[in-house]
Amino acid sequence: MTNLFRNLVRTIMWVILSVETGKILLYIAVNVRDITRDDLSYGLIVKVLNLLLMYEIFITLISAVELRRIKLTYVVDTAIIFFIREMVVITFSEKTIETHIAIAFSLVVLSLGLLRVIGVRFSPKDVREHPGL
Repeated sequence: MTNLFRNLVRTIMWVILSVETGKILLYIAVNVRDITRDDLSYGLIVKVLNLLLMYEIFITLISAVELRRIKLTYVVDTAIIFFIREMVVITFSEKTIETHIAIAFSLVVLSLGLLRVIGVRFSPKDVREHPGL
């Protein structure tokens, strides 16, 4: 059952990522004449970050099924990409960003970065060595 589910999730992942990559390439092809436009750059950056976000979510799901536990680094990577995406969306939108919101976003990303470094530095070497994990 686990192999079937893992293969199904991987197949769905690659189909969705391929479709999203095709949509990005189509977006570039349609707007190739206006490649220097700011909204094109903004749209392209957001689409690529969305693609990375979907990839990280699928990797987290596959890892959870295979290892029967959720790896902290995958969740933190997904959260970092999400917050960076949100900062890009706010930065490129016509809204002005308030100072306390910018500081809050920066602190969240910094905290997630530190959490990731700590998670990698002190990660268990092997699950069999740590039966409680």
